[in-house]
Amino acid sequence: MSSTRNWCAMAGYDHILYEVTNEVAHIVLNRPDKLNALGMGPGSSRDEIASALTAASEDEAIGCVLIRANGRAFCAGGDLSRIGGKPVSDTARDNQIFNENVIRFNEVVRRVRKPVIAAVHGLCLGTAMGFVAQCDFVIAANNTKFGLIEGRIGHPGASDLVPVIGAAWTKYLIFTGEMIDAWRAERMGLVLSVEAEEEMLDRAVALAERLARMPREALHLNKACIEAVMESSGRAAGRTAGRAHDAITKTMSAVAKAPDGRFFEDILRREGMDGLKAARAEQYSAPWLPPLGGR
Repeated sequence: MSSTRNWCAMAGYDHILYEVTNEVAHIVLNRPDKLNALGMGPGSSRDEIASALTAASEDEAIGCVLIRANGRAFCAGGDLSRIGGKPVSDTARDNQIFNENVIRFNEVVRRVRKPVIAAVHGLCLGTAMGFVAQCDFVIAANNTKFGLIEGRIGHPGASDLVPVIGAAWTKYLIFTGEMIDAWRAERMGLVLSVEAEEEMLDRAVALAERLARMPREALHLNKACIEAVMESSGRAAGRTAGRAHDAITKTMSAVAKAPDGRFFEDILRREGMDGLKAARAEQYSAPWLPPLGGR
């Protein structure tokens, strides 16, 4: 099959790049200076990703979607600058609207009619874990660290992981905010395969191009079948219940305290990310779980 290439920063897109090669749509997170943190709202990175995924889903010339990132991290989580730049905490209504927007974004990812592969490296933290949990496959470089680090500052973020890795591992990640290596994420069931850092992208592309050569109708219908089983087996009800609790937890995060008694949100506003990291370090500095390191 001949190679066709269409590389562009799509019209009006500031945070992603889009490429079509050999019938695979490549969506590239492109905020390396922000470690590809995911924003929310019109014109944000989430908004652009959703738009590109919708376009790829509707394009009959595309057989698979590959999501990857530029820079040293796939995604370091949500963009906390919106919190640090606000003089007061979000209200319960603000947090409910935020949750509704996350639910809509995740639904766009899940409803893509083609297989969606996330190729991750560096950091895949916080809301990025919920994002890749919506994808069909996650391929991870061996240098990838995963974690729900928002748990350390009183934020929610666990509900999207429960159907994928189960209750016990989800509890551990959100309770401790500890980071884990790619091999443990593979053992949990989040990651399909761990690849050498220098080979990961090639391996992910090879899988994507293989899938793009499969019968399109069968891929779409088989994916729809499996998603329907998951939804009717409790994932949909769990998502609704979990997100309701997330709105409450996010509202209460305004009073989450560091070990020295200060509120984390006050620290973020006054001292920025450096202050937040220093306060977080007072909780612990070494992980409780040892790295698996390829074992």
